[in-house]
Amino acid sequence: MMRIKQCLAGILLVFVFIKELVIANLQLAYAVLFIRNKDLNPGFLIYDLKGCSKLEMLILSHMITLTPGTTSVYLCAKKQELTIHAFDAKNPDAVRNSIQKTLHRPLKRVLAS
Repeated sequence: MMRIKQCLAGILLVFVFIKELVIANLQLAYAVLFIRNKDLNPGFLIYDLKGCSKLEMLILSHMITLTPGTTSVYLCAKKQELTIHAFDAKNPDAVRNSIQKTLHRPLKRVLAS
């Protein structure tokens, strides 16, 4: 029964990730075409990975990098932190919350044992 839940969570993760890819592409295209450079706020932020396995850290960092507008810059396994560059980092907490909600939680469901 647990394997079935993990498989369903994996399928859900794929769909959620595809949805996030499409949304991020549209947001990035809009920003490139219609927002002036001086109004953009790119920046670095730290995402806390405490309590995550190395596999979870690795997969999440790749998912973040594959999502347009964000790039994993440095993964510190010792401190369990991920440094991320965000195309729009006006509100770093909103970026962190979005990653937590749309990528990290679904990934945890898939990797739950």
